[in-house]
Amino acid sequence: MIRPDNSDRLYGPLREWILAFAGVTEAPHRFGGTEFRVKGVEFMHSHGPRFLDIRLSMEDQGRVLREGKALRHRFASQAGWVSLRVLSEDDVGRAKELIGLAYDRATKAVESHERRRSDTFEKTQV
Repeated sequence: MIRPDNSDRLYGPLREWILAFAGVTEAPHRFGGTEFRVKGVEFMHSHGPRFLDIRLSMEDQGRVLREGKALRHRFASQAGWVSLRVLSEDDVGRAKELIGLAYDRATKAVESHERRRSDTFEKTQV
């Protein structure tokens, strides 16, 4: 039995959900697909509507791999990346959980970088 293609029905609303996060932009990904960034920091990308790569902290990556919520990324698992296939509504829920973690991680990294830059600038003004 062939299942109908749910990719647009599933990916479209997920994409809109991602873009609703503060500061998120999308752009073409260097290896094809679409990447999502917050203030210039990529936190995930898609390779078409069914396959997502999501960057987590190493701690979160280990946990979600142990729990079977994602697949090990083929090329960049050492940097916290995981992969996820989106084939059903359950996958969308899991994707939202992981994307939320990735967004929070990227946002904290940006804020930390901005604080360091601000502190350095203030020290040079004294």
